[in-house]
Amino acid sequence: MQETKFRRLTLAELNDVRDQFVKFLAVNGIDVTTWQRIRNDEPGRADALILQFSQTVFAGVIERIEFLVDRKPNDLRTYKTEGDKIYMRGILLDGDTSVDFTKQDLTPQEMFDRLKTEGISPKLYAAERAYLPIGRDQDVFILMERGALIDDGELFRTLASL
Repeated sequence: MQETKFRRLTLAELNDVRDQFVKFLAVNGIDVTTWQRIRNDEPGRADALILQFSQTVFAGVIERIEFLVDRKPNDLRTYKTEGDKIYMRGILLDGDTSVDFTKQDLTPQEMFDRLKTEGISPKLYAAERAYLPIGRDQDVFILMERGALIDDGELFRTLASL
């Protein structure tokens, strides 16, 4: 089996990009009838085609990612990806609070107002590092597999300005 950078798309993910997969098959000379035969008679080949397509999809998505956000109830981490480094800005809440970073029901200002009312002092933290030796694409992929989601960067910029 060939070495891969990324995991195979799940069935649900594959269904989300069905049209692109059909085009991928067509580019590889595989029409609907041939695909059905391959799926039924050559499951190893079918899996290899899905895995190859998965690599293309993940590589294309990850290449365009600039910001990520990872939300835990009391810990919010935002990331900015650049050519050779990744930057992180975070905020940690210590103590009992009604603010839950996994819920996106408050604007940043409303969140800080509520924390002030509740007497919670958020702890801001920051870090930067070069990408892991495995490369930018796999480094970003690992963050996403651990729960980070693609973001527009507003949270990163807000935390970076504090």
